[in-house]
This record gives sequence, structure tokens and C-alpha cells, in this order.
Amino acid sequence: MVTPVHIRPHTAEIYLDCNATTPVLPHIAQAVEHVMEQVFGNPSSSHITGLQARYILDNTRRLARQVIGAEKGHVVFTSGATEGIQTAVLSALSAARQQHTTGRYLLYGATEHKAVPQALEHWNRLLGVNAELKAIPVDHNGLLDQQFIADHVADALMICTMAVNNETGVGQDLAALEQVIRQHNASVPWMVDCVQALGKQALQLARTSIDYAPFSGHKLYAPKGIGFLYVRAGSPFTPLIIGGGQEQGLRSGTENLPGIAALHTLFELLLDKQQAVFHDHATLSGYRDQLLTVLRRVFPTLELNHDLALSVPTTLNFSVRGVPSRDIMDVFDAANIRISSGSACSSKVPRSFVLDAMDLAAWRSQSAIRLSFGPATSQATINAACERIQHAASALRHSCLLLADTNEDIDSDLDGVVQLRFDNRCCYLIIDKAARQLVVIDPLPELAERIERLVQCQHYRVRAVLTTEPHDSQSPAAMLAQLLCASGCGAARDAVGWPLEVPTVCPAPIDCTVPVHGCLSIGDRRLFRVGSRQPVYLLSSPLPNSSAEQLRVDFAFIGEQENAAVILPMVHEHSLLCSSIDDDFSLVRKPCELADGCAECNLDDVIPEADTDWLDGSNTLVIDVREQQEHEVTPLPVKAEVINVPLTRLAQFIYSHREQLQHRPILCICRSGQRSAVAARVLHRHGFTQVRQLIGGLTLLAN
Repeated sequence: MVTPVHIRPHTAEIYLDCNATTPVLPHIAQAVEHVMEQVFGNPSSSHITGLQARYILDNTRRLARQVIGAEKGHVVFTSGATEGIQTAVLSALSAARQQHTTGRYLLYGATEHKAVPQALEHWNRLLGVNAELKAIPVDHNGLLDQQFIADHVADALMICTMAVNNETGVGQDLAALEQVIRQHNASVPWMVDCVQALGKQALQLARTSIDYAPFSGHKLYAPKGIGFLYVRAGSPFTPLIIGGGQEQGLRSGTENLPGIAALHTLFELLLDKQQAVFHDHATLSGYRDQLLTVLRRVFPTLELNHDLALSVPTTLNFSVRGVPSRDIMDVFDAANIRISSGSACSSKVPRSFVLDAMDLAAWRSQSAIRLSFGPATSQATINAACERIQHAASALRHSCLLLADTNEDIDSDLDGVVQLRFDNRCCYLIIDKAARQLVVIDPLPELAERIERLVQCQHYRVRAVLTTEPHDSQSPAAMLAQLLCASGCGAARDAVGWPLEVPTVCPAPIDCTVPVHGCLSIGDRRLFRVGSRQPVYLLSSPLPNSSAEQLRVDFAFIGEQENAAVILPMVHEHSLLCSSIDDDFSLVRKPCELADGCAECNLDDVIPEADTDWLDGSNTLVIDVREQQEHEVTPLPVKAEVINVPLTRLAQFIYSHREQLQHRPILCICRSGQRSAVAARVLHRHGFTQVRQLIGGLTLLAN
């Protein structure tokens, strides 16, 4: 186990991801602690301790009915909304199967939480219902297509919608939905996911024909692992968990009394007209307007992904043109502002399925940021967030991720080879800082605006935009070349972007065992093209002092890996091979990795030792592999020497520092441990013998 390293953040955390989960309020935590220590009885026991527990259980159920307007029907305590969704779907489909109800469809909103269609698919298959799952389309505002419902609900076995969307905060018009549903199918079971509505919208469920409504406590300041399900009187019900008879036989298992006590305190707050913990709608709308004002000021190209008039006041979902959500999230996280890109349950997905369903532009889906606060968020927190957002955005401007009139040149020290990634695809920039020249190899459409801004920000003269594959005039390389031609790239180029005016005879010798189709000067280096239809490119070391000396290949841009065989005789053992596809996150390869018998390349990840001497050791070099804007916002306060080497610059770092640093103790650090693990593995493979990485990254360091 790694001993925690005590690095305190330079600022307190500002949490703006309340749609994912919320902190437990102090008085709710006190209620939980009291029950765990003093009222620990089993509610099913008949002695005094059990009866005390039963009182809390029954009284919480009574308060829940008041909060959601459900004087009739069942209120069943669950582990959370997912269990409630499963129970509702199982109940509806079991009844359909047992009663031989006819119907072809299982309808659900296209922007539903993934728990809903997955539960429908699971129980549909398991029970052998074999109905067709059909997503109800939404419009640009995220509102359900009522005509689609009218056309299909008569032939549906179940319909599932949601009150408030977890990504956009958009609320559905439940009264209008009820009218169209019941007009065409009076008896179809209807589930409404009310997770994001609790505490944000008035609910009177018993006055509706909603059959099932799941809720989750941790979305509104209660602990995780507790929730409840409303079931309308007379609606089909099949227990998901049976055996014990708890919850009137509707959900067996000893009740989570500490969690239920948390809901008890929460419900008391929601019902108390004099309480000062939860703010009213006007106050929360003011918070949102304040945040949006500063966001629009620091992100001039910001576009909202939802209509504020249709949304709860605690959610903002926006995109910044040309800036991926990951870049914004990373620099905000470095500034100790917690936000997310869409749903927390789909954080590994590169785009938002909710915004895709709303048919918004692809760039908005790929760049979506969700900022959400809660009804108990304070004015002081909003003020601090606005100040911190400006600081984080400043770092993005400095790095040319945002273009402004006052860009400070944090990217001005870029020199050599820079690798940019999108998913598993790689794009390379060759930059000569002194000559202000740049070449792009294998550009990606998703990175085009990033590259264009960098060129404008740093005033580079673009020598060429190249690809390792032949393309037509609509290729990313051709389109980016058109954008950047004003910066200096020639209009006359062939199918792979190679300038037609460059010399076909190399001005300096290189060990060419295959034909070289010209060379392009980039400052005092040369870029050689090998092959014509599927070329690879060789970047030389700087020009030698003597004309008799031979140029050496430092980098080879090989495209897809199978293209590398042709250039292996032309590279030396320390050349770095850069491919356009990188599924294993190896970043750069050694020539031996593409040849037989390269045993030394099969290395395990290096794990840091349990003691922390290496962190503050006088000879240790700490490499912060976060992007430069993250490093600027949150520098590492350690005694050891710290340098910032983002993964984008790791290839150049290996080339420039291998000889002097390969035997020095090195510790790689990043925010989560993922990027540092990649960096440590690559450095180790390239001869850095004493490299380690901090498992878990800065996230797991003790406060």
C-alpha cells in the first residue's frame, strides 16, 4: 500500500456536480449517527428498541407521502433509484406476461437515464416478453414527441419518462404527457423517473395516473444507498427482493434505518416553511444567472445546450466551441472546481447521448459540460465559484485553448514534436520555435480548431499539412490546409498534402535504402518523405556542422503500424516511431518493438514504493504529466524538483533528455494516476531506469 503524501490543495474544493451526487448535510449526518448509535434496533422486533426503530420507519414514510403528494398508494424504501426502476419494470412486465396483455412496444424517452432502457431490455429478455424497445424522440429542447407517443402508446406494454433530465435539467410537462398517454391507453403502466425533481419541483403524485416513481436520497443531501419508490394504488407489483416480509412484503431485507433516518430529516426540511437551508426558486435562478454571466464572459463562444425557461434552476449544460470537455474539466479540476461532462454514469463516453438525441451539433455533444449545484448551495460558494472560473479560464487562454486578444504565451515554449490525441487516433505537430514554423501530420477533424487557434495564437508559418494515407479534397488534411494557408502553407500540394515546390533531391545526406520523395525544411531540421501512395515521414536531427556528416533520423511518423517495415533499415535504435493509431496508449515506440525478439520492450508498469522519501528526495525529479494549464492552476508544493511534461510533449522530452536523465530517480504524477501510468511505462521502455508513478494520482493524496 502506498503511504499517502500530504500535499494540500492551494484552495478549498468548490463542488458543482450535485446532479451526480451531493454531500450529506451536517444535521442529516447527525441523524444518521444518532440512529446508528442510539436507535439501532430492528424495526421488525417487538421490544422497545425495535419499536423505537419502527417509529422512525413509519414516520419517515408518512413524511415522504407529504413531500411527494401521495396520500394513497405505496411508498417502499429501496437502496436507490436503480432498484426502484428495476422493481417498476419487473412489476409491469410480469403483469403483462401473466395477464397475456397484448402489446408490441416498450416505450422510453430517448434522453432517459441508461438504467431505464437497460432494465427494460434485461427484464424483457429474461421474462420472455419479447417486446420491441422503442425510444421516444425529443426535440431540440429535449421535450418528448407527444405525437410519437400518441401513435405508439396504444400498442405499448409500458411507457417510461422522466420528470427532470439529469444532464440538462430540462423538465417534462407531466400533465400534457398524462393527457396524451391516457387518451390513447388508459391502463398502460407509466413510470416517471423523479430523481432530479425531488426538492426542485412540486409533486402531487396521487393526483396523477403515474404508476411508479423512483427516488434516490443521495441526489439531495442524504447518504448513498437509500431511496424510495412510489407505487400508485392498484398498479401491478412484483417484489424484486423476496424473503422476510419487510415493507409489507413489497421489499424484503432488514430496512436501512440510518438511511431512512436521513430521509426523515431531509423530508422535515422540505416541509418546513421556516427553514433556511434550502433556497427558493428565485434565489436559485439568481445563482444560475450569476454563474452563466461569468461563464459567458470568459468563454465568448459558449452555447447553452438547453432552454433555461424549461429547466430547473440548479443545472447549466453548455459547450465551448473548439474546446473539448476534457480540457475544461481538467483545468477546472486543477482549480478545485468539480464539474462533469454529462452524466456521471457515462463519464467515460466521449459524447453526450442526451444532446445527440436532441439533435444538437456534434461538437456540442463532444464538448458538453454540466455544472450543477443544489438547493442548499450558499451565495458564498457561488461567489467563490465565479472567481475561480475566471482563474481557470485564464489558464485555458494562456495555453491557446481559448483565443483572446490578451493571450499569454504559455504555449510559446512548444518546440519539437507534439502529440495530440482524440480517442485512439494521434496527430503530430512538428514545431520549430526559433523559425516559427510548423508541420501537421495526420490531422483529425476534432482537433482542427485546436490547431488553428494554436497557429493564430503563436503566429506560426505552416509549412505543410500531411497525411500518411492518400485522401481526396474532403480529407481532414486538405480541409485543415485550406484553413491554414493564410499562415503560409502553399496551395500547390499533392494528394497527401506534400508541397509540390519542395526539392526532390535531399540537400543533406541521409542513409536512404529506399527512395526518398523529397525533403521539407523545418528550421534546421529536414522532414523526408518515404513512399508515395502511403508515405511515412522521417524527421532528421538538426543539420550537422560538417557537410560530410550524415543526418540521423530522430522521429519516424509511420501512420498505421504495418507501414513501418519499409523504414526500419533507415532508423537507429534510439529513433522514436510515432503511429497514427495508438490503442495501447504506448505513445511512441522503439524500432525493436516492430522487429522480432524485442524482449526488453515487454515491461510491467512500475509501482512507487510505500515510503515517500522519493517525493522529497534531493535527487528525485517529479514529472507532472498534466497539461500545462492544469499545472499552472495547481503547482505541486513539494521539495523535489518539478517539471511539467504533458503527454503531448513526452516524445520530445524522451528525445531531448534521455541521455542525461535516464538513470535519475523520476516520479510521474497526474490528477488520477492514468496519465502518469502511461508516462512511466513509456519512459521505462525508452531506457529511463528509475521511473515510478503515483498510484491514484493527486486524487488520492491526503488533505
